[in-house]
This record gives sequence, C-alpha cells and structure tokens, in this order.
Amino acid sequence: MTAAFDFHLAGKRHLNGYDVYVLKATPRKSYKPPDRDSQVLRGMEGTLWIDQRTFQWVKVEAHVTHPVRIEGFLAEVDPGTKFEVEKRPVTGDVWMASRYSMKSNAKIMLLFPHRGQEDESYFNYHKASEAPVDQ
Repeated sequence: MTAAFDFHLAGKRHLNGYDVYVLKATPRKSYKPPDRDSQVLRGMEGTLWIDQRTFQWVKVEAHVTHPVRIEGFLAEVDPGTKFEVEKRPVTGDVWMASRYSMKSNAKIMLLFPHRGQEDESYFNYHKASEAPVDQ
C-alpha cells in the first residue's frame, strides 16, 4: 500500500470516539503492481483516519476512480467499486476489524457485468485458548 499511494495530511477530526489524523491517498504514477491482485490499486484513491494517540487506523475508505483491467481481458474493475474497513481496540494495543463493507462494479471478460455488495460487522473478540499438544 505504501508503494502504491502518496499520502497527504488533510486535517484532524473526531471519529467514532477517537481524535484522528485524516490522510488522503492518491495513486502514485510510478507504481508498478508486483502481482495480479495489486493491479486494481492503480485506479483507486482513498481516505484513512489514524488514531492520534496510538497511530492505529480507525477507518479506511477506498474507491475506484477509473476502470482497471486485470489480466488483460479477464476482468475490469469499474468506478462505483468501493470498500470501507473500520477497526477498534479489543485489548490493550491490539486492534481488530469491527466492520467491513464493499460494493463491487466489474465486468468479467469485459462482457458480463458483475455487481455485488457486502456489509459485515465483527464483535465479541476473545483470545483463543491454547489446545494441548500431543506428546
């Protein structure tokens, strides 16, 4: 992510009970995606809200600004595609996702429209107990 975007401080705000820095992320023109999954980053921009005390990110939003082809004719991710992730502390300095939302707008093989939407919440995190080791 840090190689794909330039980040600029856009201000300070209060979000979900946290004092945050607001960063705008814009695509870095010199970015060369290392793999197929990273290609979509070339056509995205976003906003990050970073907790001023812990420097953990509280929220990330990103959206597609122009069509991006993945693997030539395999797929095209179009404007209208966006996602959001929110995090909260679960214990001490451990932060975990509390919400994930995605709306996709794409074409498969440049012919077949594919649209989808997800909205998930996560809560009640607890430490997994250690299983006994067989000897």
